[in-house]
Amino acid sequence: MLFHWMTTKYGNIWLDGEGFRQIVAKKLPKEYYCQEVSFVGDKSIMNIFITMPQLDAEDEKAKISEQLNSVFSNSGITLNIDWIYVAPQDNPKATPVWSFPLFWGGVAAAVTALINMGIKGILWSLFIGIIGYGVSWIAITEDGQKQFSALIDRFRK
Repeated sequence: MLFHWMTTKYGNIWLDGEGFRQIVAKKLPKEYYCQEVSFVGDKSIMNIFITMPQLDAEDEKAKISEQLNSVFSNSGITLNIDWIYVAPQDNPKATPVWSFPLFWGGVAAAVTALINMGIKGILWSLFIGIIGYGVSWIAITEDGQKQFSALIDRFRK
């Protein structure tokens, strides 16, 4: 999303929110994540929403705030950082896959399918599923229809 910052004698200055989000994300430790960046142009305030894994990490928050302020202070942009605590079970990046009930449901389904259908039956099911996905992708999505049209045009030539 583009944010209007200011108007100069040469025209308007627009800032790319996704670009700023990527700049912020590069400055964050591995466990932290920049969810959103918004900009209030007439006040030169950038709102940054950062998710964090620990509830009590005041020293880490201060360090990150100082680092981000040093990046944006020369441009005259003031930062407003909102810290959002994400519980470990709600953070898929920090939670191992085997701690999700969906994983164990999938394992149980796979074992049952192996016992009842055998390897040959599972491979046929996967094959038919892939074909069904491909046909529906071509029929439903705009990208699929473009690819199909390009393929038909190529055969016509």
